[in-house]
Amino acid sequence: MSLTALLVDDEPTARQFLRLLLERQEGVEVVGEAENGEEALQLAEELQPSVVFLDIQMPEMTGLEVARSLQTMEPPPWIVFATGYDEYAVDAFDAAAIDYLMKPYDVERLEKTIQRLRRMQSPEEGANGEKERVAQEITRLSPRITKMPIKVEETILLIDPSDILYVQARGRRVYVKTKLNDFPTHLTVTQFEQRLAGNNFFRANEGCLVNLDKVKEIIYVGDRSYELKLNDKEGTTVELSRSRSRALREMVKDLM
Repeated sequence: MSLTALLVDDEPTARQFLRLLLERQEGVEVVGEAENGEEALQLAEELQPSVVFLDIQMPEMTGLEVARSLQTMEPPPWIVFATGYDEYAVDAFDAAAIDYLMKPYDVERLEKTIQRLRRMQSPEEGANGEKERVAQEITRLSPRITKMPIKVEETILLIDPSDILYVQARGRRVYVKTKLNDFPTHLTVTQFEQRLAGNNFFRANEGCLVNLDKVKEIIYVGDRSYELKLNDKEGTTVELSRSRSRALREMVKDLM
């Protein structure tokens, strides 16, 4: 089976060079190019490519945002991030990327990506084994993160988990709250829960993750309901869902 590819990059020269390399690969056809996220989503729907080579740093809509939108297609195309920034490797795997290519492109490395995509096509090997290899490679690219990277405009702040009060979903965005600031992010609460595992964070309810080291009091508010009062100057309280109230009561019982 041939591979059909859509190239997405706001730099025309980067698209041209990648097209040239891909067209030298047997059984690979470049069916379209896009210079921004909106155009990429439109072309993906029209052309139904088997793989999208996607830059991460683009104006208006990032490659990570495009990748998440592409995952809603049926069937979704495979995603290969092609970027000059290695710090997004973990985010790329969260966005279901098959591979992560670094600029400037290396021919041998690109050939490995094509081989990986062909294995994904193979019914003998199947996608599951290949996804496991992707996970291992992402782990190799990105050692364990001890601080949380938060992008603010063109700066990436590295926040110590111990400085986080809570992570909360509000509308369509998720915010990281510290004693000094409130940072909007592109991750979900569940993704933060996975990344902050082992740092004493507790899922208080569906939309909020609380640092238990910042909890001052557990307040009973009646009808088997509880709130967590934090030790910030505002005395912030976070409502516990019924199921999480039971889990927290069991934790407290073990300490008494």
